[in-house]
Amino acid sequence: MQGDLQALQPQLVVASKEVDEIMVVIERDSIEVAKTEKIVKAEEVVANEQAAVAKGIKDECDADLAEAIPILEAALAALNTLTPSDITIVKSMKSPPPGVRLVMEAICILKGVKPERVNDPATGKKMDDYWKPSQKVLGDMKFLQSLREYDKDNVSPPIIKKIRNTYIPNPDFVPDKIRQASNAAEGLCKWVCAIEAYDRVAKVVAPKKAALAIAESKFAEAQKSLNIKRAMLKEVQDKLQSLRDKFEENTKKKEDLEVQVDMCTKKLNRAEKLIGGLGGEQSRWQTAATELGASTSILLVTFWCRPVLSLTSVLSPLFTERVRSKTG
Repeated sequence: MQGDLQALQPQLVVASKEVDEIMVVIERDSIEVAKTEKIVKAEEVVANEQAAVAKGIKDECDADLAEAIPILEAALAALNTLTPSDITIVKSMKSPPPGVRLVMEAICILKGVKPERVNDPATGKKMDDYWKPSQKVLGDMKFLQSLREYDKDNVSPPIIKKIRNTYIPNPDFVPDKIRQASNAAEGLCKWVCAIEAYDRVAKVVAPKKAALAIAESKFAEAQKSLNIKRAMLKEVQDKLQSLRDKFEENTKKKEDLEVQVDMCTKKLNRAEKLIGGLGGEQSRWQTAATELGASTSILLVTFWCRPVLSLTSVLSPLFTERVRSKTG
């Protein structure tokens, strides 16, 4: 038991030292974690503010585009109802109605197709004529596809200005009126109107889109930096948690050793008391044994002497008489 206690005490000293050392590290790392958490929270505030700015600009862009997008979608849907045969019918017209000519002029302008210079039958002067160029455009097998894929975000300012000033205000350039001349031309007229409406809105949205790009770029940078800081925070938090787990484990080990040392100490104390008590009993037993030995000797003497004394007492008168007769 004394050996167990001697073996446990150094272990308890080591365990106590380890617990104290871990506690020092935990206190130091806790300060580091708190600093990192403060930095992360500050950067989260910045990132959230930039995200809010970007979202606000995007919402404005979406709200502005909400006006033009449905018009554009409706125009594209109208184009989807047209077939190559519809386009062929328009192309085959020898003397197209004014409405058809008007629509194809706008189409040619948007596609950057130059007109022919012809003599005006009324005045004899040169004038722009788009019909022959229009027939070439309509003869392209990918004509409808080219309209669907038209780069509506980058229409040349002079081109869109001419469409906006010459054709959109024209009372004859209305889909319902154009339909009277040709169903196919009606769909093409809707497409021209949609491109103009989209461009008008896009011009308003363009600066906002630029601001949105900047805001989103700033947010992306802030988010990137924030993610790095979050990773750093997680690393130190995991390290701190590992230390806390180790501290808890070592504390339990220390407490178990303390319990074992306490139990061994108590057992050893009880054993020493028991041994001390037994030592006193040994003295008492020795004293009792000595006393018992003395008593036994007395008893033996008494046992042997008592008959002699009795005999002496009986013979004593006779012995006295004999002595007297011899001396007399």
